[in-house]
Amino acid sequence: MDKGKFEKLNKFHVIFLAQNIIIGIGLFSLPSDLSEAGNNMWLVPSILGILANLILIPLILLCKRYPEDSIFQMTEKIVGKGFGKIINFFLLLYGIVQVAVVLQGYVRLVQSITLPNHTIVPTTIAIMLVLICIVYGGIKSIARFCMFAFFITIWMVYFTKWAFQTGDWFHVVPTFEIDTSAWALSLHNGAQSMFGFGIIVLYYPYIINKKKAFLHTSIGIWISVVVYTLITLASVVYFSAWQQNHVLYPILNLYQAVQLNFVERIENFGVSLWVFLVLSTTAAYLWLAKKGMDALFSQHKNKDWHLYVVSFLSAFLFLGPIPNKIQNIVFEEMSVYYGYLFFLLPIFLLLIDLMKRRRGSHK
Repeated sequence: MDKGKFEKLNKFHVIFLAQNIIIGIGLFSLPSDLSEAGNNMWLVPSILGILANLILIPLILLCKRYPEDSIFQMTEKIVGKGFGKIINFFLLLYGIVQVAVVLQGYVRLVQSITLPNHTIVPTTIAIMLVLICIVYGGIKSIARFCMFAFFITIWMVYFTKWAFQTGDWFHVVPTFEIDTSAWALSLHNGAQSMFGFGIIVLYYPYIINKKKAFLHTSIGIWISVVVYTLITLASVVYFSAWQQNHVLYPILNLYQAVQLNFVERIENFGVSLWVFLVLSTTAAYLWLAKKGMDALFSQHKNKDWHLYVVSFLSAFLFLGPIPNKIQNIVFEEMSVYYGYLFFLLPIFLLLIDLMKRRRGSHK
Protein backbone atom coordinates (compact mmCIF):
# COMPACT_ATOMS: atom_id res chain seq x y z
CA MET A 1 0.00 0.00 0.00
CA ASP A 2 1.09 3.61 -0.57
CA LYS A 3 3.54 4.90 2.00
CA GLY A 4 3.45 8.68 2.34
CA LYS A 5 2.29 11.16 -0.28
CA PHE A 6 5.30 11.36 -2.56
CA GLU A 7 4.57 12.13 -6.20
CA LYS A 8 4.61 9.05 -8.38
CA LEU A 9 2.05 9.40 -11.21
CA ASN A 10 3.37 10.55 -14.60
CA LYS A 11 1.23 11.89 -17.45
CA PHE A 12 0.45 8.44 -18.87
CA HIS A 13 -0.72 7.22 -15.48
CA VAL A 14 -3.06 10.22 -15.17
CA ILE A 15 -4.46 9.80 -18.70
CA PHE A 16 -5.23 6.11 -18.37
CA LEU A 17 -6.50 6.39 -14.81
CA ALA A 18 -9.14 8.85 -16.00
CA GLN A 19 -9.98 6.83 -19.11
CA ASN A 20 -10.19 3.37 -17.56
CA ILE A 21 -12.07 4.38 -14.42
CA ILE A 22 -14.72 5.90 -16.71
CA ILE A 23 -15.22 2.91 -19.03
CA GLY A 24 -15.97 0.12 -16.54
CA ILE A 25 -19.08 -1.94 -17.26
CA GLY A 26 -21.20 0.92 -18.64
CA LEU A 27 -20.09 0.42 -22.24
CA PHE A 28 -22.04 -2.84 -22.53
CA SER A 29 -25.40 -1.19 -21.96
CA LEU A 30 -24.59 2.38 -23.08
CA PRO A 31 -26.60 2.31 -26.36
CA SER A 32 -29.60 0.96 -24.44
CA ASP A 33 -29.17 3.64 -21.75
CA LEU A 34 -29.14 6.37 -24.41
CA SER A 35 -32.03 4.94 -26.43
CA GLU A 36 -34.33 7.82 -25.41
CA ALA A 37 -32.34 9.97 -27.84
CA GLY A 38 -33.18 7.64 -30.73
CA ASN A 39 -30.77 7.82 -33.67
CA ASN A 40 -29.32 10.99 -32.16
CA MET A 41 -27.72 8.93 -29.36
CA TRP A 42 -24.27 9.05 -30.93
CA LEU A 43 -24.19 12.79 -30.11
CA VAL A 44 -24.81 12.22 -26.40
CA PRO A 45 -21.24 11.02 -25.50
CA SER A 46 -19.80 14.27 -26.86
CA ILE A 47 -22.24 16.31 -24.78
CA LEU A 48 -21.32 14.25 -21.71
CA GLY A 49 -17.64 14.82 -22.51
CA ILE A 50 -18.13 18.59 -22.64
CA LEU A 51 -20.02 18.53 -19.34
CA ALA A 52 -17.29 16.35 -17.79
CA ASN A 53 -14.61 18.83 -18.86
CA LEU A 54 -16.58 21.72 -17.38
CA ILE A 55 -17.05 19.84 -14.09
CA LEU A 56 -13.34 19.03 -14.03
CA ILE A 57 -12.45 22.75 -13.80
CA PRO A 58 -13.66 23.35 -10.20
CA LEU A 59 -12.24 19.97 -9.16
CA ILE A 60 -8.77 20.99 -10.33
CA LEU A 61 -9.13 24.48 -8.83
CA LEU A 62 -9.90 22.94 -5.44
CA CYS A 63 -6.99 20.51 -5.71
CA LYS A 64 -4.60 23.35 -6.57
CA ARG A 65 -5.54 25.08 -3.33
CA TYR A 66 -4.66 21.94 -1.35
CA PRO A 67 -2.04 20.19 -3.53
CA GLU A 68 -0.82 17.91 -0.75
CA ASP A 69 -4.23 16.79 0.50
CA SER A 70 -6.80 14.29 -0.71
CA ILE A 71 -10.53 15.02 -0.70
CA PHE A 72 -10.82 13.41 2.75
CA GLN A 73 -8.29 15.83 4.24
CA MET A 74 -9.74 18.82 2.38
CA THR A 75 -13.21 18.29 3.83
CA GLU A 76 -11.88 18.33 7.39
CA LYS A 77 -9.78 21.45 6.77
CA ILE A 78 -12.52 23.43 5.03
CA VAL A 79 -15.69 22.55 6.98
CA GLY A 80 -14.16 21.36 10.25
CA LYS A 81 -13.38 17.91 11.59
CA GLY A 82 -16.86 17.12 12.86
CA PHE A 83 -18.81 17.88 9.69
CA GLY A 84 -15.84 16.71 7.62
CA LYS A 85 -16.04 13.25 9.20
CA ILE A 86 -19.73 13.02 8.27
CA ILE A 87 -18.95 13.92 4.65
CA ASN A 88 -16.07 11.44 4.60
CA PHE A 89 -18.41 8.71 5.81
CA PHE A 90 -20.66 9.27 2.80
CA LEU A 91 -17.61 9.29 0.51
CA LEU A 92 -16.66 5.93 2.01
CA LEU A 93 -20.16 4.62 1.27
CA TYR A 94 -19.93 5.94 -2.29
CA GLY A 95 -16.75 3.97 -2.92
CA ILE A 96 -18.25 0.77 -1.49
CA VAL A 97 -21.48 1.16 -3.48
CA GLN A 98 -19.67 1.85 -6.76
CA VAL A 99 -17.52 -1.26 -6.37
CA ALA A 100 -20.67 -3.29 -5.75
CA VAL A 101 -22.52 -1.71 -8.71
CA VAL A 102 -19.77 -2.48 -11.23
CA LEU A 103 -18.98 -5.96 -9.87
CA GLN A 104 -22.61 -6.99 -9.60
CA GLY A 105 -23.32 -5.88 -13.16
CA TYR A 106 -20.33 -7.76 -14.53
CA VAL A 107 -20.69 -11.06 -12.64
CA ARG A 108 -24.37 -11.29 -13.57
CA LEU A 109 -23.43 -10.67 -17.19
CA VAL A 110 -20.82 -13.45 -16.98
CA GLN A 111 -23.43 -15.74 -15.44
CA SER A 112 -25.96 -15.11 -18.20
CA ILE A 113 -23.55 -15.20 -21.17
CA THR A 114 -20.48 -17.27 -20.29
CA LEU A 115 -21.25 -19.41 -17.21
CA PRO A 116 -25.03 -19.98 -17.17
CA ASN A 117 -24.76 -23.11 -15.01
CA HIS A 118 -22.79 -21.47 -12.19
CA THR A 119 -23.66 -19.07 -9.39
CA ILE A 120 -22.07 -15.64 -9.13
CA VAL A 121 -20.27 -16.44 -5.85
CA PRO A 122 -17.12 -18.16 -7.26
CA THR A 123 -16.74 -15.50 -9.95
CA THR A 124 -17.10 -12.71 -7.39
CA ILE A 125 -14.54 -14.25 -5.04
CA ALA A 126 -12.03 -14.77 -7.86
CA ILE A 127 -12.38 -11.19 -9.10
CA MET A 128 -12.25 -9.78 -5.57
CA LEU A 129 -8.98 -11.58 -4.79
CA VAL A 130 -7.33 -10.12 -7.89
CA LEU A 131 -8.83 -6.74 -7.04
CA ILE A 132 -7.32 -6.76 -3.55
CA CYS A 133 -3.89 -7.57 -5.00
CA ILE A 134 -4.12 -4.61 -7.39
CA VAL A 135 -5.28 -2.14 -4.75
CA TYR A 136 -2.75 -3.38 -2.18
CA GLY A 137 0.02 -1.93 -4.36
CA GLY A 138 -1.47 1.56 -4.10
CA ILE A 139 -2.42 4.15 -6.68
CA LYS A 140 0.61 3.53 -8.91
CA SER A 141 -0.26 -0.16 -9.08
CA ILE A 142 -3.81 0.79 -10.10
CA ALA A 143 -2.51 3.25 -12.72
CA ARG A 144 -0.20 0.65 -14.24
CA PHE A 145 -3.02 -1.86 -14.39
CA CYS A 146 -5.21 0.75 -16.12
CA MET A 147 -2.57 1.15 -18.83
CA PHE A 148 -2.33 -2.62 -19.25
CA ALA A 149 -6.12 -2.99 -19.38
CA PHE A 150 -6.46 -0.29 -22.04
CA PHE A 151 -4.02 -1.85 -24.48
CA ILE A 152 -5.26 -5.39 -23.96
CA THR A 153 -8.90 -4.44 -24.65
CA ILE A 154 -8.97 -1.42 -27.00
CA TRP A 155 -8.50 -3.58 -30.09
CA MET A 156 -11.96 -5.09 -29.48
CA VAL A 157 -13.40 -1.87 -30.95
CA TYR A 158 -12.15 -3.18 -34.31
CA PHE A 159 -14.99 -5.71 -34.36
CA THR A 160 -17.53 -2.91 -34.77
CA LYS A 161 -16.48 -2.73 -38.42
CA TRP A 162 -18.92 -5.58 -39.18
CA ALA A 163 -21.77 -3.40 -37.94
CA PHE A 164 -20.61 -0.48 -40.06
CA GLN A 165 -20.33 -2.70 -43.14
CA THR A 166 -23.78 -4.28 -42.88
CA GLY A 167 -25.78 -1.42 -41.29
CA ASP A 168 -27.74 1.49 -42.71
CA TRP A 169 -25.73 4.72 -42.64
CA PHE A 170 -28.82 6.86 -43.20
CA HIS A 171 -29.65 6.28 -39.52
CA VAL A 172 -26.63 8.38 -38.55
CA VAL A 173 -28.11 11.62 -39.90
CA PRO A 174 -29.28 13.61 -36.83
CA THR A 175 -33.00 14.27 -36.97
CA PHE A 176 -33.43 16.06 -33.62
CA GLU A 177 -37.02 14.86 -33.49
CA ILE A 178 -36.97 14.34 -29.72
CA ASP A 179 -37.90 16.96 -27.15
CA THR A 180 -35.78 18.46 -24.38
CA SER A 181 -37.01 15.97 -21.77
CA ALA A 182 -35.79 13.03 -23.90
CA TRP A 183 -32.37 14.64 -24.25
CA ALA A 184 -32.23 15.24 -20.50
CA LEU A 185 -33.25 11.64 -19.76
CA SER A 186 -30.57 10.30 -22.12
CA LEU A 187 -27.94 12.46 -20.45
CA HIS A 188 -29.11 11.29 -17.02
CA ASN A 189 -29.09 7.61 -18.05
CA GLY A 190 -25.63 7.94 -19.57
CA ALA A 191 -24.15 10.05 -16.78
CA GLN A 192 -22.92 7.08 -14.74
CA SER A 193 -20.78 6.03 -17.71
CA MET A 194 -18.73 9.24 -17.22
CA PHE A 195 -18.42 9.39 -13.43
CA GLY A 196 -14.96 7.94 -12.84
CA PHE A 197 -12.77 10.95 -13.66
CA GLY A 198 -13.84 12.70 -10.43
CA ILE A 199 -11.56 10.45 -8.37
CA ILE A 200 -8.75 12.83 -9.32
CA VAL A 201 -9.64 14.70 -6.10
CA LEU A 202 -8.23 11.68 -4.28
CA TYR A 203 -5.06 10.94 -6.26
CA TYR A 204 -4.10 14.54 -7.16
CA PRO A 205 -1.38 14.68 -4.43
CA TYR A 206 0.40 11.77 -6.15
CA ILE A 207 0.62 13.47 -9.58
CA ILE A 208 4.14 14.55 -10.59
CA ASN A 209 3.22 17.30 -13.06
CA LYS A 210 0.27 18.93 -11.31
CA LYS A 211 0.25 21.90 -13.69
CA LYS A 212 -0.90 19.65 -16.53
CA ALA A 213 -3.29 17.50 -14.51
CA PHE A 214 -6.29 19.14 -16.19
CA LEU A 215 -4.90 18.52 -19.68
CA HIS A 216 -3.97 14.90 -19.04
CA THR A 217 -7.29 14.10 -17.36
CA SER A 218 -9.12 15.76 -20.26
CA ILE A 219 -7.26 13.53 -22.70
CA GLY A 220 -8.43 10.49 -20.74
CA ILE A 221 -12.01 11.77 -20.77
CA TRP A 222 -12.01 12.29 -24.53
CA ILE A 223 -10.46 8.90 -25.25
CA SER A 224 -13.51 7.48 -23.48
CA VAL A 225 -15.81 9.79 -25.45
CA VAL A 226 -14.31 8.56 -28.74
CA VAL A 227 -14.84 4.92 -27.72
CA TYR A 228 -18.40 5.64 -26.60
CA THR A 229 -19.14 7.49 -29.84
CA LEU A 230 -17.86 4.59 -31.96
CA ILE A 231 -20.02 2.10 -30.07
CA THR A 232 -23.15 4.24 -30.22
CA LEU A 233 -22.56 4.98 -33.91
CA ALA A 234 -22.27 1.25 -34.61
CA SER A 235 -25.50 0.65 -32.69
CA VAL A 236 -27.37 3.38 -34.59
CA VAL A 237 -26.17 2.01 -37.92
CA TYR A 238 -26.82 -1.65 -37.10
CA PHE A 239 -29.99 -1.69 -34.95
CA SER A 240 -33.51 -0.52 -35.60
CA ALA A 241 -35.24 1.93 -33.25
CA TRP A 242 -37.16 -0.93 -31.62
CA GLN A 243 -33.97 -2.93 -31.02
CA GLN A 244 -32.23 0.08 -29.49
CA ASN A 245 -35.01 0.29 -26.90
CA HIS A 246 -35.27 -3.42 -26.11
CA VAL A 247 -31.77 -4.94 -26.51
CA LEU A 248 -30.14 -4.72 -23.07
CA TYR A 249 -26.51 -5.33 -24.14
CA PRO A 250 -26.22 -4.10 -27.74
CA ILE A 251 -22.46 -4.48 -27.89
CA LEU A 252 -22.78 -8.25 -27.37
CA ASN A 253 -25.26 -8.44 -30.24
CA LEU A 254 -22.80 -6.45 -32.35
CA TYR A 255 -20.14 -9.05 -31.61
CA GLN A 256 -22.53 -11.79 -32.74
CA ALA A 257 -22.35 -10.27 -36.22
CA VAL A 258 -18.59 -10.94 -36.29
CA GLN A 259 -17.62 -13.90 -38.46
CA LEU A 260 -14.16 -15.38 -37.94
CA ASN A 261 -12.98 -18.79 -39.08
CA PHE A 262 -10.95 -19.50 -35.96
CA VAL A 263 -13.35 -18.23 -33.25
CA GLU A 264 -16.97 -19.02 -32.49
CA ARG A 265 -19.18 -16.82 -30.30
CA ILE A 266 -16.81 -13.90 -30.11
CA GLU A 267 -19.12 -12.29 -27.53
CA ASN A 268 -17.94 -14.85 -24.92
CA PHE A 269 -14.37 -13.80 -25.61
CA GLY A 270 -15.35 -10.14 -25.32
CA VAL A 271 -17.11 -10.64 -21.98
CA SER A 272 -14.15 -12.55 -20.57
CA LEU A 273 -11.64 -9.96 -21.75
CA TRP A 274 -13.72 -7.12 -20.33
CA VAL A 275 -12.78 -8.21 -16.81
CA PHE A 276 -9.61 -6.11 -17.15
CA LEU A 277 -11.64 -2.91 -17.53
CA VAL A 278 -13.94 -3.95 -14.69
CA LEU A 279 -10.91 -4.53 -12.46
CA SER A 280 -9.38 -1.15 -13.30
CA THR A 281 -12.63 0.68 -12.51
CA THR A 282 -13.43 -1.18 -9.30
CA ALA A 283 -9.81 -0.93 -8.12
CA ALA A 284 -10.02 2.87 -8.11
CA TYR A 285 -13.31 2.89 -6.22
CA LEU A 286 -12.05 0.28 -3.75
CA TRP A 287 -8.99 2.45 -3.13
CA LEU A 288 -11.35 5.38 -2.53
CA ALA A 289 -13.28 3.33 0.03
CA LYS A 290 -10.08 2.15 1.70
CA LYS A 291 -8.79 5.72 2.01
CA GLY A 292 -12.17 6.65 3.47
CA MET A 293 -11.72 4.10 6.24
CA ASP A 294 -8.19 5.41 6.84
CA ALA A 295 -9.62 8.91 7.24
CA LEU A 296 -12.40 7.86 9.61
CA PHE A 297 -10.76 5.25 11.80
CA SER A 298 -6.99 5.84 11.79
CA GLN A 299 -6.51 9.61 11.35
CA HIS A 300 -5.52 9.20 7.65
CA LYS A 301 -2.82 6.68 8.53
CA ASN A 302 -2.47 3.68 6.24
CA LYS A 303 -4.02 0.48 7.62
CA ASP A 304 -3.92 -2.51 5.28
CA TRP A 305 -6.74 -4.34 7.03
CA HIS A 306 -9.15 -1.58 5.99
CA LEU A 307 -8.84 -2.88 2.44
CA TYR A 308 -10.24 -6.27 3.44
CA VAL A 309 -13.14 -4.68 5.31
CA VAL A 310 -14.33 -2.54 2.38
CA SER A 311 -13.85 -5.48 -0.01
CA PHE A 312 -16.10 -7.64 2.14
CA LEU A 313 -18.73 -4.91 2.45
CA SER A 314 -18.78 -4.35 -1.31
CA ALA A 315 -19.33 -8.04 -2.02
CA PHE A 316 -21.89 -8.34 0.77
CA LEU A 317 -24.08 -5.67 -0.85
CA PHE A 318 -25.05 -8.04 -3.65
CA LEU A 319 -24.13 -11.46 -2.25
CA GLY A 320 -25.67 -10.99 1.18
CA PRO A 321 -29.30 -11.53 2.24
CA ILE A 322 -30.45 -8.12 1.04
CA PRO A 323 -33.89 -7.99 -0.67
CA ASN A 324 -33.80 -7.43 -4.43
CA LYS A 325 -35.94 -4.30 -4.11
CA ILE A 326 -33.35 -2.67 -1.87
CA GLN A 327 -30.53 -3.80 -4.17
CA ASN A 328 -32.30 -2.26 -7.16
CA ILE A 329 -32.73 1.03 -5.31
CA VAL A 330 -29.05 1.09 -4.28
CA PHE A 331 -27.58 -0.05 -7.60
CA GLU A 332 -29.89 1.63 -10.11
CA GLU A 333 -31.12 4.80 -8.42
CA MET A 334 -28.96 5.78 -5.46
CA SER A 335 -25.65 5.18 -7.23
CA VAL A 336 -26.46 7.74 -9.94
CA TYR A 337 -27.53 10.48 -7.52
CA TYR A 338 -24.60 9.58 -5.28
CA GLY A 339 -22.37 10.30 -8.27
CA TYR A 340 -23.96 13.72 -8.75
CA LEU A 341 -23.32 14.56 -5.10
CA PHE A 342 -19.71 13.38 -5.46
CA PHE A 343 -19.19 16.05 -8.15
CA LEU A 344 -21.12 18.72 -6.27
CA LEU A 345 -19.04 18.22 -3.12
CA PRO A 346 -15.77 19.70 -4.50
CA ILE A 347 -17.73 22.65 -5.93
CA PHE A 348 -19.33 23.20 -2.51
CA LEU A 349 -15.94 22.95 -0.78
CA LEU A 350 -14.40 25.37 -3.28
CA LEU A 351 -17.12 27.95 -2.61
CA ILE A 352 -16.76 27.58 1.17
CA ASP A 353 -12.99 27.93 0.88
CA LEU A 354 -13.33 31.08 -1.24
CA MET A 355 -15.71 32.61 1.31
CA LYS A 356 -13.40 31.76 4.22
CA ARG A 357 -10.36 33.21 2.50
CA ARG A 358 -12.19 36.41 1.58
CA ARG A 359 -13.32 36.85 5.17
CA GLY A 360 -9.76 36.25 6.32
CA SER A 361 -8.39 38.85 3.90
CA HIS A 362 -10.95 41.44 5.08
CA LYS A 363 -10.01 40.83 8.69
